[in-house]
Formats: sequence, structure tokens, C-alpha cells
Amino acid sequence: MDQNVIEHLFDVEREAAELLASAQTEYDKRLEAAHNDADKKFKEAYEKIINENESMYDKSVEAFKDEHNKEMDSFYSEVKSWPQDTQSFNRLLEELFFKA
Repeated sequence: MDQNVIEHLFDVEREAAELLASAQTEYDKRLEAAHNDADKKFKEAYEKIINENESMYDKSVEAFKDEHNKEMDSFYSEVKSWPQDTQSFNRLLEELFFKA
């Protein structure tokens, strides 16, 4: 009878070990699935933020380029409207370079 009790206890311990191993395997599977799901959600949110920021950046760059072009066009128009005294300029160049 003692033999049967000991065998029964060994069987219970073996079944508990198998149950524990099964539970650990299930835990690992669920943990990996949760980790993968969290990674997927993070990547989606990250990509969304990156795309939004890149879009805002591109729009800002375009706005700055447009503003810069407008200012440069305005400056060129103003400079072109200034009167030019080419004779005085040529005289100045001649004095600076040839009569020194």
C-alpha cells in the first residue's frame, strides 16, 4: 500500500509538472503575442506621427520657399527700378583699377 501511495504521489507530481510546463508554454505564447501586438501598435503610431510631421515639414518648406521667392522678386523689382549712372560707375572703376 505504501508503494501505491508513493506511486500516486509521483504521478500527481508528474502531472503537476506537466501542467506547469503547459501553463509556462501558454504564458510564453501569450506574452509573445502581446509583445508582437504592442510592437505593431507602436510602429503604426510611430509611422502615423512621422508621416504627419513630414507632411507638415514639407508644407512649411514650401511656404518658406514661396515667401522667399516673393521677397526676392520684390527686391529684384526694386533694384531694377533704381536709376543707374553707368558713366560714373565706369569712371570709378577706371580710377580704382587703372589710376592707382
